[in-house]
Amino acid sequence: MLHNYGLDQRTIGIGQVIGLIETMKAEGISADEILAGTGITAAELENPEARVSCRSRIRQLENVVERVPPGFWLTWRTNEVSVSDYGLLGYAMMSSATLERAIQIAVKYHKTAGAMFDLRFLEEGGDGVIRLEHMLAGGTVGQLVVDDLFTSITPLVRLLTGREDFNPRVIHFTHSVPEYADKYLDVFDCPILFDQSFAEYRFDASLLSQPLAEADANAARACEESCRHLLNQMEIEEDLISRICHVLLSRPGEFPSLNAVADEMKLGTRTLRRRLQALGTSYQKVLDDVKRELAIEYLQTTNLSVQEISDLLDYSEVTNFRRAFLRWVGLSPYQYRKQKTTKS
Repeated sequence: MLHNYGLDQRTIGIGQVIGLIETMKAEGISADEILAGTGITAAELENPEARVSCRSRIRQLENVVERVPPGFWLTWRTNEVSVSDYGLLGYAMMSSATLERAIQIAVKYHKTAGAMFDLRFLEEGGDGVIRLEHMLAGGTVGQLVVDDLFTSITPLVRLLTGREDFNPRVIHFTHSVPEYADKYLDVFDCPILFDQSFAEYRFDASLLSQPLAEADANAARACEESCRHLLNQMEIEEDLISRICHVLLSRPGEFPSLNAVADEMKLGTRTLRRRLQALGTSYQKVLDDVKRELAIEYLQTTNLSVQEISDLLDYSEVTNFRRAFLRWVGLSPYQYRKQKTTKS
């Protein structure tokens, strides 16, 4: 098993989590239902600076998919967007000189806005092409993430350029034609192609030289520098947590203490603890994340009993493992395995 470090990066702003809660409340779905199994705490919801992991966000989106009609998310976004929705990245785009520069900034720093994918921009056959690669989420949740991004691009470009007549030329999706395919035509008002090699938003490349109404060279430099600093901090967090996970996963069935991990990493125990605290996490939290992923892997891919999995994860009592797993995913180990078996 390879640990997906990207899933445990705390890159998702709490505003995105709260925004989705509010959207679902309007549909009669409670916050408890939308947050089930995410591990997101009340303290995080009350802290405007908090960030949660991609894994928690994916779980939140899974809760949505299980409770709304297929394709519902295509119509939950209004045509009104604000640059503040994208944090520092939004202001960096807004103050750029041209649409091309704004897109270049978005591609370079999109992870600062909590993106769960990689972005690439290219020009091809007269089209400007925004391409998604390396999605962290798959299945229906992955479709939701792509749909949500693409439905946001049109109103954002209109806002940046002042061109209310802007529309994509064609949209490409990697998934097959869904049962709600007609909604895509209503939302995008352009040809839609499914089963493509890449998910792509394509538009007339001649618009790339379009000057932006709020262009400001000084503000653009300041905002880009802030984005660069934030991205560097996120990369530092990924490196430290990745190293800890590597130590934990290199010793199957054995989970060393904080002191032992610090020794392995050639750091003082207090230094490691302090650096984790600065990232808003702890050794116990990282250890729990690794155990959770191992538990999910064992339940999905092996016939090991719950007791055997509990022993492998170093729980003194199987009841403690059951309690931890219920806290992680909102289901007991037995319920989770049964659900996954039924779906497959």
